[in-house]
Amino acid sequence: MDFSDIIDQIKTQHQDKSSDLLLAVINQIRPPKGRLYLAKDNLNSFKDELRKNPELIVKLRSYLKALFDQKQYIQILSESGILTGKGFFPEAFERINTYFLPKVYDEMDVMAIFVSVFHKKWDYLWINDIPTEDYADFFELLGCTEIENLSEKDRLISQTLNSILVLSQRISALGLEPEILSKLPELEYFDSPFIVQNKSVFEYVDQFQNIEDFDKSDQNADFKHLMVMLSQCEEYLLLIRKDKKKFGTDLHLSYMLLRLSQNIDRLKSLLKLLTKSDDKSNFQGEIELLKILVKAVNRKNSLSDHIEQNVNLLAFQITEHAGKTGEHYIANSSKEWWNMLVSSMGGGFIVGFLSVIKVLIYYLRLPLFGEAFLYSMNYSFGFIGIHLTHSTLATKQPAMTASKLAAALDEVEKPKSVALGNLSEFVVKIFRSQFIAFVGNVIMALPVAFLIAYGYHYFSGSHIAGQEKAFKLISEMNPINSLALFHAGITGVFLFLSGMISGYYDNKNVYNQIPKRIKNHKGLIRIFGQKRTDSLSDYLDNNLGSLAGNFFLGVFLGSMGSLGIIFGLPLDVQHITFASGNFGLAFASVGDQLTLNEVLLTVSGIFGIGVMNFLVSFSLAIFVAIKSRNVTFKQSKKLFGILILRFLKNPHHFFLPVYDNVLPEESKSNKEKDDKVLKNNKNPESEERKVRPIKK
Repeated sequence: MDFSDIIDQIKTQHQDKSSDLLLAVINQIRPPKGRLYLAKDNLNSFKDELRKNPELIVKLRSYLKALFDQKQYIQILSESGILTGKGFFPEAFERINTYFLPKVYDEMDVMAIFVSVFHKKWDYLWINDIPTEDYADFFELLGCTEIENLSEKDRLISQTLNSILVLSQRISALGLEPEILSKLPELEYFDSPFIVQNKSVFEYVDQFQNIEDFDKSDQNADFKHLMVMLSQCEEYLLLIRKDKKKFGTDLHLSYMLLRLSQNIDRLKSLLKLLTKSDDKSNFQGEIELLKILVKAVNRKNSLSDHIEQNVNLLAFQITEHAGKTGEHYIANSSKEWWNMLVSSMGGGFIVGFLSVIKVLIYYLRLPLFGEAFLYSMNYSFGFIGIHLTHSTLATKQPAMTASKLAAALDEVEKPKSVALGNLSEFVVKIFRSQFIAFVGNVIMALPVAFLIAYGYHYFSGSHIAGQEKAFKLISEMNPINSLALFHAGITGVFLFLSGMISGYYDNKNVYNQIPKRIKNHKGLIRIFGQKRTDSLSDYLDNNLGSLAGNFFLGVFLGSMGSLGIIFGLPLDVQHITFASGNFGLAFASVGDQLTLNEVLLTVSGIFGIGVMNFLVSFSLAIFVAIKSRNVTFKQSKKLFGILILRFLKNPHHFFLPVYDNVLPEESKSNKEKDDKVLKNNKNPESEERKVRPIKK
């Protein structure tokens, strides 16, 4: 690499106090984006050029000293890469605004230099790619001094100490926020680590500045005590996260915990930066901090980072609560398989009536809002009726079972995990349960709707669905000449959202202590009495999420067609069970006019709608469940291979119940393990994740 230009710039611009020369140096070292490994070679080549020209080292050292002298470090040390106190949504909007209209930093602030020099969004990648020893060699070549060896009166030391005080004060304040104290009341006491660490930091900084022979080693008793207090603060945060089933969570709490964790991490980094240790290599603390700060500068406006960091905890909680009822959607035995069939037939029976009511609403010829409202209420109260009667709507299963599958994937990735064969058995059970639920819905929805329509025609002489409407219903299910499959995909999205909404409201149920507040509501007690109020509280404790999810699913499905008309877009919904009911209504009206090909095409359309409902809703649900658990499943090919082999060998296992006395040898040997895995998956917190008790 040719360094002649940068050498000439160092010779001519070394007295310049702007960051232009430093920017030129970084531009010379920065590798192409796709070849990050070249950063190490570029840095070493630059060092070789400096060694050949010793006068350049003196000039570059003089330039860097003048550039960073008298600069302010507090903002970059105590704020860069750390969430502000604005909250999730204001912070998100601030990042969007800053992306289009970048901030202007004070020229005396080191932050301005970092933003100017490391202006590429991927600079942190090549910065991290350079080994520590190469950085240390470069700093030694420039004659730099480690911060821990600087005089207590040095400006950089005082700025770092001030940053430590700022971070400690912030940690103390955040640790005493009402939302955290409500989860852990013991933190209110004087010996709370959030309070003690602040007191210890002030004492440590005071001694650091005023005692001449102050012990800066990591064996200093005060330093050790301070690190123990910060570790206890982290353990309390971990306790809140791990007990999220008990406490619940929301975006604000998730945001606050993340912000508190970031402040603790930064405080520990700065304390270690000032501390001498036999285990530390040369410039180790400075290099680690450099990497942290460059990444913070590069990702400061990243909306995706902001969302991912904050939503993971909430997504985990929502998917886990959605998965509470997922156990009831998986048929683990032949008895449960038959129960699933009966339950889904009940759901199909109700949908048969809902299909009739929807057609009757159509003939009211209401304005768009009125039609959308009645359609929505028909769906919503119908779905709630299915829930109240303990019936099953097949396509509600994917969102509920996804978190269970994600938990199983999580277990497989861990050491000493269950075999992939056992996981494949779990997948087969989900498929088998979904299949029989589809069958139960369809075999009831279609004949019920048909019989109602036939009976209405028998007694009144007219059809519920007139000829025009009947042919329209059939044409809308055509998998080739209509958007039926696309509309089924839209329905799959709504089915997924309804599962997430169920989990969200179950989570809010826990977080806001709704059952407890209802149980103690004086107005309700006065009207209904304590016993009925307690019953209402217990019912909502177990069913609020399901009721909310079913209600919103009805609103989504009932209003989409009207929204499509309003916006002039081909938007509508298609659900396999309702499609079956609609076919029954249409067949009662124009069945004698349909050819065999039209009937078969419609049946294939209904089947395609069901497949799209399942694939879209399950794919989205499993994606969110896996992301929320930070699972990176790397054995997909092996799992698919096992499933395909099993399907070729025993295809009936994917559709029909497997009785204990006809289990294949492999399933027999694994059955006990499977049951144990499924039982463990009901509690996503594995033994290795438990938090040890915190001693006061």
